[in-house]
Amino acid sequence: YDLKELSDQITLICSTYFRAITSQELLYRLPNLYNLQNYMKFLDKVLGFWCKRSILETSNFEERVAVTERFIQIAIRAYEKKNFAAVFAIIFGGIIDLEKSLPHTWDRLSKQSRAFVTLVDDMLGEDSHFKLYFEKLRQSPLPVVPFIANNQTRIAQMKEKHNIIVLSTGEILINFRKFQQIGEHLCEIQQYQNMPYDIIPNYDIQRELKRLNPMKGFQDENSFQNYLVTRKEYIEPVDSSPKVFSIRRPPHTWRSYSRVSRLFMIPSTSFNSHSRTSSQCDEHNHQKSNTDIPN
Repeated sequence: YDLKELSDQITLICSTYFRAITSQELLYRLPNLYNLQNYMKFLDKVLGFWCKRSILETSNFEERVAVTERFIQIAIRAYEKKNFAAVFAIIFGGIIDLEKSLPHTWDRLSKQSRAFVTLVDDMLGEDSHFKLYFEKLRQSPLPVVPFIANNQTRIAQMKEKHNIIVLSTGEILINFRKFQQIGEHLCEIQQYQNMPYDIIPNYDIQRELKRLNPMKGFQDENSFQNYLVTRKEYIEPVDSSPKVFSIRRPPHTWRSYSRVSRLFMIPSTSFNSHSRTSSQCDEHNHQKSNTDIPN
């Protein structure tokens, strides 16, 4: 599969899950948040963990660099498609900490890849209160898949405001401004949900992506995270050169032996071969979005 097409199918999946989320799921802590759970699970437990485990289970240094570059290329394509949810899931899920955890791998990445990771990190900078992200979001033409965790935080902050206001005279007023702000924010989210992507679906790719289970073989997330820490120390020990491993396919069975999986098991010198696009306006969007990505 071409990386662009793979990324576009990820965008379609994210968009489908996002557009199914209801206002009630965002407003209330219901016992069964089915749509919201599907959306968050695909981002965190599939995309994020898939990226991290694929990189850390690639023992050979050159191959690991190539695998990391592929995931960054997928994130760049998602950025061009304004799929901020997938961008943040991949970059923050498996790549953002490479500079500290796998410094040799990080140093070998291309200048463009490292610049893009830095750009994404700055977009969600806590010091700026996500200012760059909100600016980019407002400037982006629809369709868009926003970073919904931030929307949930903003709604929760609005809900913390008092429903009523008690004046010094003892008079009680309803805080209509609070409900107006919540309503405006929900309308903004619905605006993003109402616009679908003009991407041709590839159900074979989508089926394989949804079947990925990076946590397969682990009892819980803690044991999985402990395993990843062990892998980091094994392939790139602290204050030491990376170990030398031969190129070979990992023996793990959590990934099906599909074209999606094999794409991240073998090294490559080109990330744009066999060009196949899924949208009729790919080239236009690619040229327009590249102006945002540092060279």
